[in-house]
Amino acid sequence: MHDKSTPWTRVTRRASLAAGAAVLALLCGLTLGLPVASAKSVPVVSMPKDAGLAASAPGYSPATITVVIGINNTVTWTNNDTVAHTVTPATEPAGNPWTVGSGNMDPTGPTKVYSFTFTVPGTYTYACAYHSTMAGTIVVKPGVTTTPEFPAAWLAAILFAVIAAVMLVAPRLRPGRLGSRSPSGRTLL
Repeated sequence: MHDKSTPWTRVTRRASLAAGAAVLALLCGLTLGLPVASAKSVPVVSMPKDAGLAASAPGYSPATITVVIGINNTVTWTNNDTVAHTVTPATEPAGNPWTVGSGNMDPTGPTKVYSFTFTVPGTYTYACAYHSTMAGTIVVKPGVTTTPEFPAAWLAAILFAVIAAVMLVAPRLRPGRLGSRSPSGRTLL
């Protein structure tokens, strides 16, 4: 055992604790400040009350939205009106799988909400089959190719474990003890 009251040991322990706390605070700040990959936004298009009236044209709110494949390319339409509407594809880029649309969207039934995931870049237009003044546009941008996301949470956990281990061992190491021999003849580390 070593004497915990010597000035060097107290300084070493305090420095170790302070350094560990600073690194831990830094890691927590970095981890909490990173965006979460799984937090994707879902654009919502509403059909507000009286959306089918000519005075309410274009009827979909917002009438035009832009999405990015892999980030927010699932669009959800919600019928908040008192009458039925549709989301019927009008024009779309070649190779597009969006050909059917929502069908009847009853405002009081299970078909009140319709979602579609866009996978082909381009400009899509759609309209309501029941109301000629209702029209909307979806602009689909290609996704950004990036390297896999950096696993900051795992790195923080690993670094925390390493720092904790160093903090436990560091106060036991003092100058003059490394490589010196104990009374029994063993090398002290």
